[in-house]
Amino acid sequence: MKIRSVILRVLIFVITVSSCSINISQPSGITTSPPVVTVPSAVPASALPEGSITQQSPNTIPSLPTTTLPVTWAELNLSGKLVYTSAVFQGQSILMDIRSLDLITGVVTTIFQTSDRGLIDSVAVSPDSKQLLLSYAPPISLGFGGPRALYTMSLDGSKAPQLLFTPASPDDEYFQPEWSPDGKYVYFTDLNNQSYITDVWRMPYPDGEPEKLADHATWPRVSGDGTRLVYVWINSDTGVNRLVLANTDGTDGRKVSLKGVSITIIDAPMFSADNQSIIFSSPVGLKASAPNWIDKLLGVQVVHANGSLLSDWWSVPATGGKVKRLTNILSSALFGTFSPDRKHIASYSTNGIFVMKPDGTEVTMVVHDVGGIPGTVSWVP
Repeated sequence: MKIRSVILRVLIFVITVSSCSINISQPSGITTSPPVVTVPSAVPASALPEGSITQQSPNTIPSLPTTTLPVTWAELNLSGKLVYTSAVFQGQSILMDIRSLDLITGVVTTIFQTSDRGLIDSVAVSPDSKQLLLSYAPPISLGFGGPRALYTMSLDGSKAPQLLFTPASPDDEYFQPEWSPDGKYVYFTDLNNQSYITDVWRMPYPDGEPEKLADHATWPRVSGDGTRLVYVWINSDTGVNRLVLANTDGTDGRKVSLKGVSITIIDAPMFSADNQSIIFSSPVGLKASAPNWIDKLLGVQVVHANGSLLSDWWSVPATGGKVKRLTNILSSALFGTFSPDRKHIASYSTNGIFVMKPDGTEVTMVVHDVGGIPGTVSWVP
């Protein structure tokens, strides 16, 4: 049983408890309504030998119940669906979901649910809106779950997740999956549990050879026009984070200068609708630090937010320059995605999912309960 796997599960519990006292407050006002929560039944999963990763059976998954949220955001005229991660609690068990919210009807459908001790770290929807790419740790018979790897499954949830490729070693875990806009590549972050270093990789989809693009890096995101890559580079000596802009193959990388405000911790960058700016999450008034030997022993990384720090959305020109604060919400685990028409951003947080204008105004809550844990959201037509 890996110590870091235990820490991950404990972190889920701690964030869940602590986030109950955190409220998103925005000067422009947030539209709210009482949450509607449905706890679906667990999906059975076969136990795996401890520490192993195997491709799951392609058997059809039993259908899961749906629920309906009041469409309090109707005046925004939103369309499409939000696909997001969530967690539910059944006694002492934590079950993690992939859900879909129809923004017109308010119907929430559970696409997939782990059994106890399974972990879904993050999910990305393919450009054709047919496939899911997920960072998934299957449940195992002993301990707190297996290592995270990349899996695929259909968006309709008709079959269980299938292992995309075997990790390079038992010490490698993969997360933060990202598709290229043409669907020909998948990008991801590799965490090595021996060196405690994260690197950015990509792989030709569906069966190419993975290649490393950047050392000491995390959070890869590709521009909407498919021409550039942004990621977060981590100074292993100081813990300071820097935005890096590069070609999609990782070449010609250069740091993006941030002026006007001191920012040393950066999470979840993404390109603006016109690809001319970079939007990113960062806490206010906190400095990064390199992990000490105790952190390394426990597998705890403190060089970036990891979803546990109260943060806001910021933007900076892709060429570098003055940083602009977009929101004043102070929420944790922010992760954003644009609507298909590029007129809104959906933002995941441990408090729930909200939508806003690209300039950070008109913040409106649409999902009030995601279980209080870090996750991701995608917006599909």
